[in-house]
Amino acid sequence: MWARPQWHSTIDSTNLALFADPRPGAVVVADHQSAGQGRRGRTWVAPPGASLAVSVAISAPPPALIGWVPLLAGVAVQRALAEHEYPVEAEVKWPNDVLVSADAPGRSGKVCGVLASVHEAAVVVGAGLNIDQRAAELPVRSATSWRLARDGSRLPYSVRATWLEAYLAHLGALLETLDDDPRAARVAYTQACSTLGKDVVIELAAGRVRGRACGIDRNGALILDEGGRRSTHHVGDVVHLHR
Repeated sequence: MWARPQWHSTIDSTNLALFADPRPGAVVVADHQSAGQGRRGRTWVAPPGASLAVSVAISAPPPALIGWVPLLAGVAVQRALAEHEYPVEAEVKWPNDVLVSADAPGRSGKVCGVLASVHEAAVVVGAGLNIDQRAAELPVRSATSWRLARDGSRLPYSVRATWLEAYLAHLGALLETLDDDPRAARVAYTQACSTLGKDVVIELAAGRVRGRACGIDRNGALILDEGGRRSTHHVGDVVHLHR
């Protein structure tokens, strides 16, 4: 399913590189991005050599299924981390942040984020994985790294290639499932998503809403129970509330 990855030591943005030629199956990887992109127009910054950015291009699925592509990419990241030679248990926070245990009991940190954009007849999916950042190198307190989720020791450079291989294998399998059996793909996501069943706050452009995350609809939107009234949200930053 995937072409041989185009690997760069540094690049402005792996997503932007694919926008120039979004052939399905293309893969662009970089050890460092100088103009990395995050969700909602944010930048994504990491010290040189401390992270891995990977973007892939796929043929756009039917419109009703496009919303599931970045969600399933988060599941692929989670599975690749859990099955690695240097494993860490991870969970997916809706819509597509991947969390691992951080530096305090009961606290999780974001180790990877996913960004998907429709470009021509393709979807470009980018994932940025924090690998070797120390605590002082993280941009925000809610972030963490693969290194910190283990014992804090520096990880060998080889983890990049082995994780990438596993990630692409899982992503390809999940996308095939989405094409063949969308219901099974939705089940795979809901089983991995730690947001469901939690009290959350969703930060929206127009303000914030609070409620219990009670489901994912057929398009990948989060269903929120606001004290008996249900609302559906296609975008937004979610904060898990801890009792």
